[in-house]
Amino acid sequence: MKKLRYSFGLLALALTFLSSCRDSVEPNVPYTTFDTGAYLRTIARTSVDFQSANLANSTFALTLEAVDIEDGATVETVEIMVRHRRLITGVGLDYTPENGDASVTTIPASAFGPDPSGKSRFLRTSFVVTAPEAISAVGLTAADIQKGDVFEFRLILTDKKGRKFHSGNVTTNVAGAPFYDSPFQYFVDVE
Repeated sequence: MKKLRYSFGLLALALTFLSSCRDSVEPNVPYTTFDTGAYLRTIARTSVDFQSANLANSTFALTLEAVDIEDGATVETVEIMVRHRRLITGVGLDYTPENGDASVTTIPASAFGPDPSGKSRFLRTSFVVTAPEAISAVGLTAADIQKGDVFEFRLILTDKKGRKFHSGNVTTNVAGAPFYDSPFQYFVDVE
């Protein structure tokens, strides 16, 4: 009988001890000091290629949404870079310029504004780069462009802290997932 009372007492003590435990109020991750990033969600792409027969009127155009902790307000600039690529049979890819991308234009923070439809809280912007602007930026002329050439456009988002977000430091989930749709890199074929 004494063993039964002793066992019952231990069980009661264990239940009291376990029921008195509670979760900590503070989270394990310090969200108040958590460093967040930014990305540019592609809302619309209104052109997919340059027409070789009509380069003067061909364009590359996007509508972008700046997604960050302040609904797009941390964006300082978005630089649009371009590079020309041609596949040469038996040789490989030939890039112009050879040493990297050329700057086409820079979108300032003031170009971002509220979504006109009111469906999103994030700031948006749209831009258009003409084929002649892209060709000139890489140092070529319209006579140098052939069908099958590709223009690689890259976006570099700089936030107010001076951090840069681009295709070289974005994860595959953010770049390719349908929700994020933020590749920071777009290919425009010459048809």
